[in-house]
Amino acid sequence: MSLTPLVQVFILDIGTSDIFELPFTSIQTITELNNGSSATIHFDYSAIKGVADSYGTTVKDLFTATLREVQIEYNKTLVWRGVISEYNRSKSADGTYTMAIAVIDYFSLLQKRRTGLTEVDFTAVDPATIPWSLINTSQALTHGDLGITEGATDTTGLSVTVAYKNSELKSEIAKLSNLFTNGSFDFDIDLTKKFNVYYPTKGTVRPEIVLDINNILADTVKIPVVLALTNSVFVTGQGVNNDIAAVNRQASSGDIAAYTLLEDVISDPNVSDTGILNAEGDKFLALNKLPLYQISLKHAGDDPDFTLYDVGDTLVVNIPEENVSYAQYRVRKKTVDIDPAGSVTVQLDMLII
Repeated sequence: MSLTPLVQVFILDIGTSDIFELPFTSIQTITELNNGSSATIHFDYSAIKGVADSYGTTVKDLFTATLREVQIEYNKTLVWRGVISEYNRSKSADGTYTMAIAVIDYFSLLQKRRTGLTEVDFTAVDPATIPWSLINTSQALTHGDLGITEGATDTTGLSVTVAYKNSELKSEIAKLSNLFTNGSFDFDIDLTKKFNVYYPTKGTVRPEIVLDINNILADTVKIPVVLALTNSVFVTGQGVNNDIAAVNRQASSGDIAAYTLLEDVISDPNVSDTGILNAEGDKFLALNKLPLYQISLKHAGDDPDFTLYDVGDTLVVNIPEENVSYAQYRVRKKTVDIDPAGSVTVQLDMLII
């Protein structure tokens, strides 16, 4: 009989490649389509202090002395990877210690990378080619290598012109993707640290995975109305005062008449290309012009097996009381909670488009 725990947490010193297994009390990971992933891991302080003492270091240095990578394994399979972003240790009035670390994935780490003070121009290029160019250039800087490599590539058929100056890589890559731009691409940095581009979308239709009364532990349905809706959006781009590039995108007259005129403004100050501003406006309208079901549901991690699908995949959902009858919904966000015994609960935020 194996005594190996079902779930294991490891911390890696990237500089030395030393790796330590750490006993945990709970784990939560959150992964969102085209927006990276994060994790929070709670520990028993006395257990962690014992580990630190055995290696001749302090608890603080165990987690923060250098860039530390965290790896989470489930049944000996790597299911999550990232770097420590915050160390938290507290003590209550009765002397009880609690401890947690916050972890971000490698895409989220790109919020600490910039394009620099020299303007970087892309003229009439496919937007799917820009992210890797930005990442690769940043990694070529002194001490800039994060170990990210180029994975799957694709083309969108779109052509964009964009200029960056001291711009944050994470937000600019997200803006180019389907998260903000209609008809663009999905992407991820996978567990092997490869940057992948998917067109038209990431994921596959999984008709064999059905979420209904048999395995839904809980569900929530929210339908934003009026103040959450926009049927006319002004998209502003690069420029100053009257020279700012701008477009106005509107839903159909029928959609506007149904809820009255509802206006909003979004901005992408690095873009003067009205084509991409139009695409950003169209994406915003697609998500906001009509009340859309926002379905969140929970299931046990083994029904269905949470390792067998990812964000971007399309699953079958049946919630009869909301007239959702075996409809296909994409997984937009996946939150995984794990207790010390390896019991897993998964919350999915679903997207119909």
